[in-house]
Amino acid sequence: MESFSPYHWLISISWGKFLMMILLLYFVMNLLYALIYYFLGVETHLAGAVTTTETDKFLEAFFFSAQTLTTVGYGRISPIGFFSSFVATLEALTGVLSFALVTGILYGRFAEPTAKILFSDNAIFSPYRSINAFMFRIANGRSNQLIEIEVQVTFSYTTQDNSNIAQRRYAQLKLERDKINFFPMSWTIVHPIDNDSPLEGLSLQDLEEADAEFFIIIKAFDDTFCQTVYSRGSYKYTELLSGVKFVPNFTNSDDGGTVLYLDKLNDHIPAPLNVLV
Repeated sequence: MESFSPYHWLISISWGKFLMMILLLYFVMNLLYALIYYFLGVETHLAGAVTTTETDKFLEAFFFSAQTLTTVGYGRISPIGFFSSFVATLEALTGVLSFALVTGILYGRFAEPTAKILFSDNAIFSPYRSINAFMFRIANGRSNQLIEIEVQVTFSYTTQDNSNIAQRRYAQLKLERDKINFFPMSWTIVHPIDNDSPLEGLSLQDLEEADAEFFIIIKAFDDTFCQTVYSRGSYKYTELLSGVKFVPNFTNSDDGGTVLYLDKLNDHIPAPLNVLV
């Protein structure tokens, strides 16, 4: 059974889920301690509480809990007696430890170096020189500098053995260029479909029958964090197009620079495949 790591889960979940979980935890902790103060007795154990109804009692207990948990302590309300003082002491300790833990995780989320590599929506089969090629396009989604970028593409497919049992097989695709030193623009990854390619002679229907998928691993050095970062992607057979080619997604600006359009990463036009003889 796969082990569960709370730290890695908290680091990897989305920012929305992380913030919602922190807010929920903060509310639940205050609610729990507020209920303890409420059942101990607000009038007898919390000096300075202004209560006329049961709702007032609970709200006074809740906001006193929030002040204690965060160690703000405005001073209008204070605990009286051993039991309420003990609960307040325990809550203050809980607050200090909880905020220290959340701060550490928050720092880890900000400090973790990650690559934001954008992939074209589709991988394509396009004419390439006198043959055809499997291609997809990537770009850096951030303004940071990535250097020494390396790409690996693995072709995954199923075949039938002698007993008609489906087996999953993997083949490393040889790329026209699998490494570049600098990544200022978009990069079209090209696998020439020559006689040595496992894709030779395969149509889109053949790839669908083989439940094909292309796995991509990108490795780069992030100049901002001075650390190596990774990015992963994949294309299922449903995300493949044939007989098209990518169009340039950049233009020259008036000041002599180059403008890269990330929203045009997947733009393509029809391009009949080369007929091989």
